[in-house]
Amino acid sequence: MRALSFSAAILLLLSLPSLAQPVEVLFQAVITSEGHACPSVTSVKVLGKSTSGAGIVAAACSDGSRHVIEILQDRSLNYISSCSTFETISGTLCF
Repeated sequence: MRALSFSAAILLLLSLPSLAQPVEVLFQAVITSEGHACPSVTSVKVLGKSTSGAGIVAAACSDGSRHVIEILQDRSLNYISSCSTFETISGTLCF
């Protein structure tokens, strides 16, 4: 998996919906870098934290696809899986 780094300031934008576009663009880059189509990210939902302390978020794309992304403590992003795979394995709904 490839990781994309971003600053702590970008993470703060998650709490400001009107300014969230830069975060959405970063999530889109992680999704597409793994070979998945995602014309644009239309919605983001925080799912929680992993046992290692990484943040877990779901991202919905304009083409209807949904994906799960991990925000590591060093502020890098990792693609985890599609939401359908994540939901099957974890029992947690993305949206």
